[in-house]
Amino acid sequence: MQHLKEFSRFAEHYGRYSLVQQRVAKALADRIGPYGRIVDIGCGGGAFFKAYKHPFISYFAVDLSPRMLQLHPDGDGVRKIVGNFDDPELYEYLRSLDFDILVSSSALQWSGDLALTLSRIASLKKPTALAIFTSGTFATLHAVAGTSSPIRSKEETIDAIRSSFDAKIETLLYRLYFRDTLSMLRYIKRSGVSGGQKRLTYNQTRRVLKEYPLSYLEFEIVSALAL
Repeated sequence: MQHLKEFSRFAEHYGRYSLVQQRVAKALADRIGPYGRIVDIGCGGGAFFKAYKHPFISYFAVDLSPRMLQLHPDGDGVRKIVGNFDDPELYEYLRSLDFDILVSSSALQWSGDLALTLSRIASLKKPTALAIFTSGTFATLHAVAGTSSPIRSKEETIDAIRSSFDAKIETLLYRLYFRDTLSMLRYIKRSGVSGGQKRLTYNQTRRVLKEYPLSYLEFEIVSALAL
């Protein structure tokens, strides 16, 4: 769970640097209708909560990072829960809650065993809405630096989803533009999208600064609805 150190370390910057996560949350929220009682796992600072425009009765915001939960909006019906989506005990606890839908936006790519985590979510037998980043994110950056993505491919992600859900699946692609490559690298450091994985070495960073051919970063997300 090394990635959580980055999410927590830069928690005070997260709102400014989570532009793509906000877009992904809005795209997911726009795909679902009104539900009165919502569980949001890996909720972070509340991107989905802010994007969801329907009224609700209760909103259970679940995240492993207490500092991220501090950034999540409060409000009537909002309950913040410290929980690890890779921990089976979380799902035993969720069984005790009265909720209508489980959502997760821009978080489950960091599951240690995505197929197992999704099977635990499916075992709750509730409508489910997911948005999961894939290795198509930063594809050109990884190619130039000679590194591999720390997250799963689109195919692996879809296979994991289909192993537990009969879901409507779509792929979301985003480009985020930067004035220069240094600004791009700064964004990666502060946004949390790198998941706290090992940073580029000095030589890799030099190579990216010299050879990166694009003015943008690519993002690839699998969005799935099992309602």
